[in-house]
Formats: sequence, structure tokens, C-alpha cells
Amino acid sequence: IEGHTDAVGPDVDNLSLSDRRAESVAIALTQQFNVPAENLSTQGYGEQYLKVPTEGPEQANRRVTVRRITPLLAGGQAPPQ
Repeated sequence: IEGHTDAVGPDVDNLSLSDRRAESVAIALTQQFNVPAENLSTQGYGEQYLKVPTEGPEQANRRVTVRRITPLLAGGQAPPQ
């Protein structure tokens, strides 16, 4: 589960926010959908991977991406994004 932010604000704050954003999705998946916590991994990327390249506020950059990495662990390839 990857958390992202837009480019507004200090880098350290955006990194912290993106971590919390990813963690909140992980909590929702475990509590509301009974996904085992040990099957989830979270990572915040801050403003590192902007979906819309802008320094201003952009809602599309404030997002969470959920990836299925099981095929990667088994030696397969990631599906195209």
C-alpha cells in the first residue's frame, strides 16, 4: 500500500502524511474487510511520484495505490500500471 501527496508543503511533512495515508488504508482493509495484517505492507513516498507534474495543490496527487506483489514474490512480473 503506497501513500502519496501533492508537492505543497515541506518534504518531511509530505513523507509523514503519505505514511499515515497508507497506514490508514491498511487499517481499513484489516478492520472492515478482514484482510490479514501480515499480508499488507505500507510505504509512504511523499511527493516523489506525482501523478500530475505540478508544484501546486493537485487532488490527483493525494492518493493511495494498492499493489498486489504476490506474483513478484513468486518470481513473476508485475502487471502494467
